[in-house]
Amino acid sequence: MGSRLNIAGQMGSKKMSVKMIVPLIVLLAALMILPHFLKNAQLIMMSRIFLLAVYGMSYDILRGYTGFINLGQAIFFGSGVYMGVVFLNMTNNLAFFALAVVAVTVYAFVGGFLMSKVVLKTSGVVAAAMITLALGEIVRNIAERWRSVTGGQDGLPMRASRVALDPLFETRVGAYYFSLVFLIIMVLVLRQFVLSPTGRVLLSIRENEQRARFLGYDTKKYKTIAIIVSAVASGWAGVFFSVIARFANTDYLSVQYTLNALLMTLVGGTGTLYGAILGSAFVTWIQNFLLNLASNNPSVQLLRYPMLFIGSIYVLLVIFLPSGIMGGIYKLQAKSKK
Repeated sequence: MGSRLNIAGQMGSKKMSVKMIVPLIVLLAALMILPHFLKNAQLIMMSRIFLLAVYGMSYDILRGYTGFINLGQAIFFGSGVYMGVVFLNMTNNLAFFALAVVAVTVYAFVGGFLMSKVVLKTSGVVAAAMITLALGEIVRNIAERWRSVTGGQDGLPMRASRVALDPLFETRVGAYYFSLVFLIIMVLVLRQFVLSPTGRVLLSIRENEQRARFLGYDTKKYKTIAIIVSAVASGWAGVFFSVIARFANTDYLSVQYTLNALLMTLVGGTGTLYGAILGSAFVTWIQNFLLNLASNNPSVQLLRYPMLFIGSIYVLLVIFLPSGIMGGIYKLQAKSKK
């Protein structure tokens, strides 16, 4: 079905060679030791990278594996952040955090299902994308006006002095480990999903939906499954992210946060799943670097507009590395085998 499917196929090999296992073990060992050498700000950034990587992977299920562009993906991530803060403000313990996870799961499942029913009635990628954008803006506006629950544009802080699951979250090191474990679990779960027969059908829909229909597949049903899985994974990322952010506002529901997920997949490589991890690391680091550079050099007028640099970097990456970082790695591996 084309080179993109071949790239995804390389990622999807069920048998992992020794050459891949050894570097992964070394990387995991390094990540386990790393937090003891980092400052609090660096720990927060690393935790954000892990959780936003899950958010990026949830988007890649749609964009990379199904060919569906959802401009309202932040509905589920932002709602997850809000639910995490709301539930942990009630009682700051494991039970209420678990309730927040259950609540966002139900919300994302129902919301994803309803979104699919609305969006899949349209024909054309652009029309579907515009509808998801409108749905996202509706939810964001509701959140802005529901001040008694969400705090409106002022946001909703986490009132507790210590974050949930004390003593695990009493320190930023505990939050780092929890975020890392969550990322590993979600990589395994989503990898199994894209390797499943359902995941293979989604790839065929991405490459040629009409041909998939001719083969007898109900493409709308499979798209609905993809939207629901993506929504739930995104909601989970959001509720875990609330523990790191300790604050929720409507920015997490905005189209900008959806575009962040899109950028992560583009930079890392769409249809590779793991690319979202690299994309999250790159996007989060470059944003933090430029913002810190601007704050430390207030006299430099150009640095007051970091998005100019960020946008330029993204454009250069798309031009010179159109398949993303992970796609480039796969291509180099393919050339080395010839």
